[in-house]
Amino acid sequence: MELAMKTIGCWDDMSTYGVVPLTGEACGLMYRILCDVTAQGKRILEKALDVVELRLQENWNRGTADNAHVGSVMLAREVLPFIGVFALLEHGCPEVWLTKGNTLVGIERTDSREEVELFKRFHASDLVRRFAYSGTAGDRNQHMMSGRAH
Repeated sequence: MELAMKTIGCWDDMSTYGVVPLTGEACGLMYRILCDVTAQGKRILEKALDVVELRLQENWNRGTADNAHVGSVMLAREVLPFIGVFALLEHGCPEVWLTKGNTLVGIERTDSREEVELFKRFHASDLVRRFAYSGTAGDRNQHMMSGRAH
């Protein structure tokens, strides 16, 4: 059996998760990438940024009937790993690994424990950090005195 892991290594990979890169020329600083966002992409950005309602700029393209674009946003190139972690976790990966090359590797629930351990041993010198929803309240930690998670 082969690992079914998902990877995010460039902005084009985010299209699968509803953050569709369009151009880098829209930013007057030539720093950010203009992206259209689907409803799914908007939820990922809201989760990553921990905001209740993200107000987006008007979308540039329509998307498809099944996956309409609901707005646009400019994102710095450096936030790709940050947003990508949440994209993979929200799509069912129980853990995500960041590599030295800033590629994200999402382990699938269908991957056997033995295969995952073999992957980790083989790539040990390239793996930088593991991410998983393992806080006391999922992606957040619960405050011990008040019991609040939000």
